[in-house]
Amino acid sequence: GSFNHTNGKKFESGTIMIPLSGQDKAPQQIDFLINEIIQKDGLDVFAFHTGLDYTGVSLGSNSFRPLKKPEIALLVGDGVTANDAGEIWHLLDARFQIPVTMLPLNVFNSVDINKYNTIIFPQGVYGSITDTAKDKLKTWIQNGGIAIGLENAINWFQVSGLGKFEMKKAEEKPAANEPARLYADIEEYRGAQATTGAIFETTVDLTHPLLYGYYQRNIPLFKGNNLYMEKSKNAYANPIVFTDNPLQSGYISNENYAKIRGASVAGVSVMGNGRVIGFTENLAFRAFWFGTNKLLMNAIFYGPLIDVGSAR
Repeated sequence: GSFNHTNGKKFESGTIMIPLSGQDKAPQQIDFLINEIIQKDGLDVFAFHTGLDYTGVSLGSNSFRPLKKPEIALLVGDGVTANDAGEIWHLLDARFQIPVTMLPLNVFNSVDINKYNTIIFPQGVYGSITDTAKDKLKTWIQNGGIAIGLENAINWFQVSGLGKFEMKKAEEKPAANEPARLYADIEEYRGAQATTGAIFETTVDLTHPLLYGYYQRNIPLFKGNNLYMEKSKNAYANPIVFTDNPLQSGYISNENYAKIRGASVAGVSVMGNGRVIGFTENLAFRAFWFGTNKLLMNAIFYGPLIDVGSAR
């Protein structure tokens, strides 16, 4: 929750508090590291001399939840789309200097995954994951692991019983006034259904942990696929939803436009102590579409805090 310091500073949800006591580094060392963060990353940092100088949430109360350092595995190889895995690796390793283990699917099948608390599934085909590995993954999630899936990886989550990420189906019956289709038009029709690189508007719930650090209720998303997720019946389970008139730039067919309106972009499923977080979009597109990077980072850092009541 947000809280106010008596000097008039308001701290929003997602604020990180670093106590100086109980650390394995000396206060001076922590001070040095924090100053480095201020200079390099431009974050605002405030020092408190007491936990009692506030209105609203008490510092150190159970409104604060401990964060774990992410130990991340990124699945690669064997059907995982190389570009997508590379973009996520670049975001974490090159831009944020966050170490990440690249785990080929055949290694994932046989290796102990308990040294990781976060596993990222980029867009890809996951048919080579064995049933034994699937069971191992389920146990790992129940014990507190965070699985994050992007684009069609969430179809694999759905069929593997890792969560409810149902996609909207195409309308079966053609419209009454639609002309008969000709064989010669197949190619053209098929091409017209591709959605590549158009920009769509979403409405977001700024109080949800996936949206910590965002300030605007509307976020433009870069979409390069035809995945349109059904909204969850749980009103708390749709933190990012396409608006009713979302096209901001680019092309989309009428058929797909009917599906994207009100479709859900992100969803969370709960298994035991863990979370399965799915996004229908590429959040790290080509290291130039920065606006959605923070959604992925929030899933990594704040995923464990997402309330059971907001599950799909």
